[in-house]
Amino acid sequence: VPAVARCHPELYDELLKEKVATLEASLRSATSYAPLPTVEVHESEREHFRMRAAFQVWHVGDEPDCSRHLVMYEHGNRDPHEIDRFPMGSRKINELMPVVREAIQPAVLGRKIIDVRFLTTQTDDALIALAYNRDLKGCKEFTTEEWEQAAQDLHQKTGATIVGRSRKFKVVVGSNDDTVTEKLEVNGRALTYAQQEGAFTQPNAGVCEKMLAWAHDATLGSEGDLCELYCGGGTFTVALAPNFERVVATELSKASVALAERNLATNSINNVRVARVPAEEVAGALKTGTTPRRLQNLDVDLSQMGRGSLFVDPPRAGLDETCSQIAAGFDRIIYVSCNPETLARDVRLLAPTHSIKRVAAFDQFPYTDHLESGVVLERRA
Repeated sequence: VPAVARCHPELYDELLKEKVATLEASLRSATSYAPLPTVEVHESEREHFRMRAAFQVWHVGDEPDCSRHLVMYEHGNRDPHEIDRFPMGSRKINELMPVVREAIQPAVLGRKIIDVRFLTTQTDDALIALAYNRDLKGCKEFTTEEWEQAAQDLHQKTGATIVGRSRKFKVVVGSNDDTVTEKLEVNGRALTYAQQEGAFTQPNAGVCEKMLAWAHDATLGSEGDLCELYCGGGTFTVALAPNFERVVATELSKASVALAERNLATNSINNVRVARVPAEEVAGALKTGTTPRRLQNLDVDLSQMGRGSLFVDPPRAGLDETCSQIAAGFDRIIYVSCNPETLARDVRLLAPTHSIKRVAAFDQFPYTDHLESGVVLERRA
């Protein structure tokens, strides 16, 4: 197994300890005048922890008779490494890989294919996405119908949904849509999620359950409402909603809003309103006490939410200036981060008014420098 895909169980404890120490040091520098709570560390499985994976396809020889190989690249190196086994990937991914490798050798599925992506779940559901540098709507070599028949054969062999992508075109074979079904256990509750091909999902399902359980525990006994920024497909929204009277969740992506609403309905949660609005409008509503037109159907008095709770799970860049201003207005902030550096930066900005009550480290990405983390901040008396 090439180094880029290799697991090192014998080094796991040491590598995680180093990442946690870096997180502690960053947060201590951000709150130097206050003690830091003990970091709650949540470990990953040592192998088969990634539920999704992407491989580029390396073509050896001339089209259409070339051989095709699933490859990955070391960071900063453009030499391809063929991946026959992927110990980091779920067992389902490893089961599907040789079948897909064989299926893309004939030109009807393999010609000008550029990458293969797997999305799997703990329920053993699976989706395989094939992306092309040719027009799947019909080219001189193959019709769309011929591609769909070959994709149907792959679906029959694997049971997976097959998605084909080319420029401005997408086709789904073997299912009504491009989603898989995941079930996550959160403090005794079985939550069901639709996960969509191409949308963000937490790659490590086992650690995701621990993240949801931690956030749920951190908000038990809450009073009032919750405001959530960056809600995505509603992963945290579904888990946290029962702890609050009402929830307002915001997201800019139209597809993510639809997915979040679907997941809320699936789990019979009816105290959440999902709004497709930018953070600037939320900030304005919280500051002025007025409700913009796009928020008028939420049936929530945003002017009162400043005394409640805020949940944020931002991208690696952390909170932008507007979201930082929003956060400062809340009594309690639950902040989940995929970047300890920007987390520390944002905590430093909030330190004059808020103190850290809980800190957690979640090893979403074993054998890498990346660490998911969470903090609970509360307004100082």
